[in-house]
Amino acid sequence: MARRAHQQTSPFLWLVAAMALIVLAGAGAFVLQKDGNPYRTVEVLKPSDYLENANSLRGNTYQVEGVISSSLGSSPEKGRLFGLKINQADKDWPLPILVPRDYRELNLQKGQRYRLKVEVNDDGLLEVEEMSKS
Repeated sequence: MARRAHQQTSPFLWLVAAMALIVLAGAGAFVLQKDGNPYRTVEVLKPSDYLENANSLRGNTYQVEGVISSSLGSSPEKGRLFGLKINQADKDWPLPILVPRDYRELNLQKGQRYRLKVEVNDDGLLEVEEMSKS
């Protein structure tokens, strides 16, 4: 009985398979980094609605992205109040952001860009629930 010769897989085929895996891994990493918005399921705040009537938005949660423009005040009980500049529809909107005492270890400075998850509290202020640099 004759035996068949064992066919080896071509080294070229292994090289092509390895390159395809590297390309797929790179594309996956790029896509995951590109859309790194942790609050993508939260509605984006419309600054015009907030400035028109903040009381009608009380209790709702939104996502906001902007640059810290100034420090407006500080209270040991409530936290720190900052001015946040949001650019939407080619217009800059200044909004007050209350950063609770839980975030006192963060060194927030003018000019830093943040992505925030905020709730409109009972006083009509945007109170930070979560935040990350963007």
